[in-house]
Amino acid sequence: MPLFSRTTRFALCALWMTAASCDDPKREQQLKWREEEAEAKLLAAAQKETEFAKEKHAVEELRRNIAEREKAVEVLKSQLSEEIEKTRRIRHEIELRKLRGPIPQISAERCIVIDAAGDDVLFEKNADKRGAIASTTKIMTGILVVENGNLDNIVTVEKSDTQCAPVRLGIKEGEKYSRRQLLSAVLVKSSNDIAQALARDNAGSVEAFVVKMNEKALALGLQNTHFVNPHGLPGLKADDQPYSTARDLAVIARVADKMRDIRDIVKLQTYKFKKPDGKSLDLANTNRVLRSLGDCDGLKTGYTEAAGYCLVASGERNGRRRIVVILNDTEGGVWKDAHALLDWALKA
Repeated sequence: MPLFSRTTRFALCALWMTAASCDDPKREQQLKWREEEAEAKLLAAAQKETEFAKEKHAVEELRRNIAEREKAVEVLKSQLSEEIEKTRRIRHEIELRKLRGPIPQISAERCIVIDAAGDDVLFEKNADKRGAIASTTKIMTGILVVENGNLDNIVTVEKSDTQCAPVRLGIKEGEKYSRRQLLSAVLVKSSNDIAQALARDNAGSVEAFVVKMNEKALALGLQNTHFVNPHGLPGLKADDQPYSTARDLAVIARVADKMRDIRDIVKLQTYKFKKPDGKSLDLANTNRVLRSLGDCDGLKTGYTEAAGYCLVASGERNGRRRIVVILNDTEGGVWKDAHALLDWALKA
């Protein structure tokens, strides 16, 4: 029987060969070269990785610099565009001034002139000063009536509708009129009793209607407007008086100006108000500028001691629509100022 098994013999042989190789200087030198070569390759790879990382960082930095420069270029483009637009507007304003001529001298305490189709303010004077606006309040009343719709529905006059200070048309309890009839009378002749009838019909009571008026004002973003009734007379409480500004009233007027039902009414120089008994009243529009300036087509007058003489006048010429708001003017000055400003604004 052999002294060692075949497996054992192979293992012993391998050990002997390994031992023999360790004693072989040439073999050792080859192994050392291979180790050195491997280390060199590892070092070279590490250096390349370091160089790659540096290059990658440099590329990222370059990209950041490019992005910042592009951003700076965009900012400069925006600034340049703004300057160009500003220059264009200034030139346009200069051209318009040449076409319109000098702004008319007015006596009104508060005033604003706007482009009805846009946001441009052509002229203003104390436009943000709060104060009474008298019967120009009825513009908001008309807006809510039209928004409610059904203008051909019948309204039966109630006793509370007739209990109102002048100006009154004299409608009587039990009489029946369409909403359109009443709306026409209130916008043409500015009758306070009719304003109350419309308010009560619209909201159930005058008080509830006033809530709707103030909610509408807030919805339009008006922070300087407060209503206490649908007609614009002074409030019953000393500490709760109506007020607005020329600027806020211009916003209200612009809304009304876009309503065809209101536009069709306020341009009328006269309106025939038919009574239930068959008789009729010929109501002359209180807006005198409708008769003095052919381009005028609205909108609403007003007067109280606190508000002075007021007028919101609208007009159109060559496709341009303008709205003029005059508040706290004199009896003679309100027509002169509104006529002059509207004609001036419609020139260009």
